[in-house]
Amino acid sequence: MRKLYSLLLVVLLATSAFAQSTITGKVTDSKGDGLPGVSIALKGTSTGVISDADGNYSISAPFDGALVFSFIGFKTAEVKVGGRTSINVTLEEDLTALEEVVVIGYGEQKKSLNTAAISRVDSKQLSNFSNQRLEQMLQGQVAGVTIKPSSGQPGSGFNILIRGIGTNGDNSPLIIIDGMSANDGALSALNPEDIESIEIMKDAASTAIYGARGANGVVFVKTKKAKAGEASLVYEGFYGMQRPWSMPKVLNASQYVELISEKYANSGLSLPAGFPTQETIPHNSDWINKLVQAAPTQRHGISLSKGTENGSINASLSYFAQDGIIAPKKSNARRVTGRFAAEQKVNDLFFFGQSAQFVHATNERIGENNVFGSPLSEALVYDPLTPYYDPNGTFGFAQSPYVQKEYLNPLSQIFITNNSSMQNGIIGNTFLKITPVKGLVINTSMGIDYQYYTGKGFTPSYKFYDTNGNQLNLVNELNDIYEYSSKNFIWQWENFATYTKDFGKHSIQGTIGTTMRQFKGSSFGASSSGIPEEVQFDPNFQYIDNTPDSLRRSNSSAPEKVSLVSVFGRAIYGYDQKYLVTATLRRDGSSVFGPNNRYGIFPSVSLGWVVSREAFWNFETVNFLKAKLSYGVNGNDRIGTLRYASVIGNTGSYPFGKPGSQTIYNGLSSLFADNPDIKWEESKQFDAGFEVGLLNDRITLEMDYYIKKTSGLLMEATTLDLDGFNGPPIANVGEVVNRGFEFEAKYRQNFGQVNFGASLNVTTLHNEVTKVTDNGYIDGYTWPVRNTVITRMEVGKPIGFFRGYKTAGIFNSQDEVFSHINSSGQRLQPNAQAGDIKFVDVNKDGVIDSKDITEIGSPWAKAQIGLNLNASYKGFDIRLLFTSSVGNDIYRSYERQDVINNNYTTEWLDRWTPENPTASYPRLTVSDPNNNSRASDFYVENGSYVRLKSLQIGYSLPSSILEKIKVTKMRAYVTFDNLWTLTGYSGFDPEIGNSGWILDTGIDKGFYPQLKTMGFGLRVQF
Repeated sequence: MRKLYSLLLVVLLATSAFAQSTITGKVTDSKGDGLPGVSIALKGTSTGVISDADGNYSISAPFDGALVFSFIGFKTAEVKVGGRTSINVTLEEDLTALEEVVVIGYGEQKKSLNTAAISRVDSKQLSNFSNQRLEQMLQGQVAGVTIKPSSGQPGSGFNILIRGIGTNGDNSPLIIIDGMSANDGALSALNPEDIESIEIMKDAASTAIYGARGANGVVFVKTKKAKAGEASLVYEGFYGMQRPWSMPKVLNASQYVELISEKYANSGLSLPAGFPTQETIPHNSDWINKLVQAAPTQRHGISLSKGTENGSINASLSYFAQDGIIAPKKSNARRVTGRFAAEQKVNDLFFFGQSAQFVHATNERIGENNVFGSPLSEALVYDPLTPYYDPNGTFGFAQSPYVQKEYLNPLSQIFITNNSSMQNGIIGNTFLKITPVKGLVINTSMGIDYQYYTGKGFTPSYKFYDTNGNQLNLVNELNDIYEYSSKNFIWQWENFATYTKDFGKHSIQGTIGTTMRQFKGSSFGASSSGIPEEVQFDPNFQYIDNTPDSLRRSNSSAPEKVSLVSVFGRAIYGYDQKYLVTATLRRDGSSVFGPNNRYGIFPSVSLGWVVSREAFWNFETVNFLKAKLSYGVNGNDRIGTLRYASVIGNTGSYPFGKPGSQTIYNGLSSLFADNPDIKWEESKQFDAGFEVGLLNDRITLEMDYYIKKTSGLLMEATTLDLDGFNGPPIANVGEVVNRGFEFEAKYRQNFGQVNFGASLNVTTLHNEVTKVTDNGYIDGYTWPVRNTVITRMEVGKPIGFFRGYKTAGIFNSQDEVFSHINSSGQRLQPNAQAGDIKFVDVNKDGVIDSKDITEIGSPWAKAQIGLNLNASYKGFDIRLLFTSSVGNDIYRSYERQDVINNNYTTEWLDRWTPENPTASYPRLTVSDPNNNSRASDFYVENGSYVRLKSLQIGYSLPSSILEKIKVTKMRAYVTFDNLWTLTGYSGFDPEIGNSGWILDTGIDKGFYPQLKTMGFGLRVQF
């Protein structure tokens, strides 16, 4: 009988465990007000309900189940049922966008009390990206920040501009990783999984505390730290395939024969000997499709973390690999990154920690964005009649008998190009915090940044012949080898103390500190020729030591040393969290500048008024309103070392001895005149803005208007030709002004079980040069095809604007040619015919000549827009990121009208002919008597675009499954990068940066395009 009772008891208990009961209750906030729209879900199931307008709810749940309460703006709460039928829950308000803590220089501050222009990107915003580079992840996320790639090739860098273009020199922002000022390439080496947050400091109020290095803005990276009681092991991996989002389309063989035949006929010339007719076309080579292929990219990472009440430890290791879409064996990037960080509280007095990041990276590259030696630019103009390969050709490649000059078969160009580089580096920092009394924290930290780079390039010997057996003017008699290496070591020691005190409604915080920093660098480069022919392709012999000791050997080396010593201070005052004042002051001394101007002082002051805390404020919809105002001064010290001194260097070769038996000696002289007065470029910036929170910060708005005036730009000064120096000195002679609006809006809302979020940022920019050298301008990029300067820095214009002739369409008929006359009745274009480009007499002097060259475009967008959309439903989530650039122009310089038999893009099918008099493109000629190919706005196109930068769809396994497989979290996702682009630009890509020189921005020389990536990712946390 007892056994029977026991059995019945077990059955009863088991039944009760699965029994369902109806649970009712109310969800309120901390004030006791009911919360409508709260999601109440039964943990481990898809069952869920939504609270009504008063916060009441009703749900069925088992006695031993658990309910999960979630609502935007509040922390998620999990409550066990425990057999109850009535459960009331009070949700704790979560930190909103305006209440979160942001990093400021040498400290942190609540965002609602911050009076500077600082934008924050947290780990959640970075977590749903497939991109391998941190710079890519920031694109479109922050107002006032422009990020463009220098190329789409693996390993290429990114151009980061904060609030416009402040100088014709280096505009790169200051990069700080966990307090250590790092090298410019440090962002690309970071593993995005290690990032906790990124603060972009944009105005002088936030950057003046960094003094002579803050004018271009500051990017502060804070890495992850494990929270107390947390321990995890995380694997994150991604694999995808890449293709170009788009490529220009060129003429096929039939179209090519048609246009070239017409070109010669329009000039009254005979076709080249052996040129085919439509009936005798020998080949139809598609060079672009031959070059471009799908290429893989992947990344894998594993991280460990553990946190206790007194400290934390984090370690991670990641691997990244990307192959190029062109010649992947010679265009690729590999990177291994390791990181270790630990913090420990010793007692109430001492807290210390350290972190270190190691990187090993390799990169192989082909020529890019260059009209000479780039496979892409060659593929655009190489004729489709020439086959890819010729068994009788050099290295087995066919060479065109029609398209020659500097051009090679693109495949042979890849074959003779061999460039590789390697980087090994470490960035580390150790700190100690001492808290001797309440409110006072003393910090001391020592950091290092060591980077070692090596690289080499090799070009074999060759003689190329066309398919007719004629030797081309493309000869390299001896193979060439070059090698280089550089070592950069930075140490930094900082000490600062912060005192914080609240008394009554008053709060104060004071910070004072010092910085000592030193950079030491050395570089070495050497080149030679003549590796023995029989082993020239053996990598084991491709070293300078294997070349003969001859005059062809050359080398150079350069040491560098830069020291910086600084003192800084900041005072923050607040009254009732309503009236806010912050003042900073820094004094920098740098060895970069001349002895007469070695030290500089950089102040700033900012004010804030939290209007919503005033007694008269009674607008429930607007729960937060803050106005802010700031002004400050900071500097830019990015110039070469010893530019204030007259440096001696090799400047020429001189023969000594009698004719026939002379010896050549290298001569030394001053490279440029000295200038002991040069100093930092000085940026003065005014900022006015406001921040708004609506509906309990469900909607947040931020808007800033800024004026940034940078004076004393470091550039070459005007000197007399008889001054005895080879170059002019560097001097502070230029000035540029940037002004614009920044707008950011964020919205989050629950719709039933759907969580939705959106953020929008808009940036406008007006850039104007207000002072240059005595002649009023500095020439920029020279278009080598026409030996014409097509960009310039000039007073009254934006930096790097495009210059050339203005056009007014195409002469549709001969009558239009004769009617294009000056006031005297003379033809403005006496050599023009119907079908030629019509040029504008800009200065109205009756002649079209170089005096009519004027501004024809600008590479800088009038507005930039980023739109982030995200939503989740149960375990599913989706994210879309759109980016847009409006009003920027692109100079299409990859066309080679000087190469007579070059191929054309398919846009040229709409060329002028008597049968097509309203064409968009001019007639084709060999001699070009009207000089249609001169630099003009014919080559300038609107580069505006809208791009779906990222689309990602993910699914997270429910907890009921995770518990069974002993996993904390698991998410799988598919992702698409650059999936869709809307643009009118006909070239490779509208998203064009520069190769490192600001006056080279927006010029398409055969740009390696951005890649469309489709892939799969997985993140597992144990």
